[in-house]
Amino acid sequence: MNRKKRIRDSNVEMLSKLAQNGKTIFTVEDAIEVSNYSPEMLRLTLHNLKKSKWIDRIERGKYIIIPLEAGPEGLYTEHEFIIASFLVDPYTISYWSALNFHEFTEQIPRTVYVSTTRKKEKREKEVFGIKYKFIVLKETKFFGITKTWIGNKQINVTDKEKTILDCLDHPEYCGGIIEAAKGLWEGREDLNPEKISHYAERMGNVTIFKRLGFLSELLEIPWKKFYQEKWKEGISKGYPLLDPKMPKKGEYNTKWKLRINVEKQELTGWRVH
Repeated sequence: MNRKKRIRDSNVEMLSKLAQNGKTIFTVEDAIEVSNYSPEMLRLTLHNLKKSKWIDRIERGKYIIIPLEAGPEGLYTEHEFIIASFLVDPYTISYWSALNFHEFTEQIPRTVYVSTTRKKEKREKEVFGIKYKFIVLKETKFFGITKTWIGNKQINVTDKEKTILDCLDHPEYCGGIIEAAKGLWEGREDLNPEKISHYAERMGNVTIFKRLGFLSELLEIPWKKFYQEKWKEGISKGYPLLDPKMPKKGEYNTKWKLRINVEKQELTGWRVH
């Protein structure tokens, strides 16, 4: 169905005011503020605007304005990170999505990973064909967030150090430990080991230190004073898996108290390609 050529002046005014206020993605409350419509009239108006492809619905009570350049069919979507910022609050782009954003991996995840401290009824959601996965974190792990611009919108993303540690904490959210290893290698000149140490302590998971130390040593990242001394302090006696996504098998590394269930060639072989 093509977009209608005509649109009521009052609707033009409402959409124009929303756009001028930077509300290209808006809520019902936002629309009420810039219009004279009653709630009942606004619901009907939004329904008609959506049907005519002047707006589209992101989720209940949240809409996106479809610009004229989208053409008569109204085929348009906003950047997925901007849409993510409207799906939950608080939020930050994280894990595999942040790893790609910081150019620590060439892999482009098909899912947008979003961390929050707020429980979502659904942990996964699809908007305009893009999948979003929400990872609920404890308050103690929700930090290390920086702001960046996507077009004219500011969005939250985990900083480089927190991104690496998140991936070591939960490799299953970054495509596995091999992707985390790649990220560690690609970021070796940008990452601050002091900051990583401080962040890892705040996260309170000794398995992070085990994976971090093992991979840093394996990849010969020049942080010896950290993985030969500091990161070995206080690691627990248990043997967690290097990659929780992979089968429970492989040798036991007594130095880092890890069960190495991924072939070392797989952890380093990609560097020759």
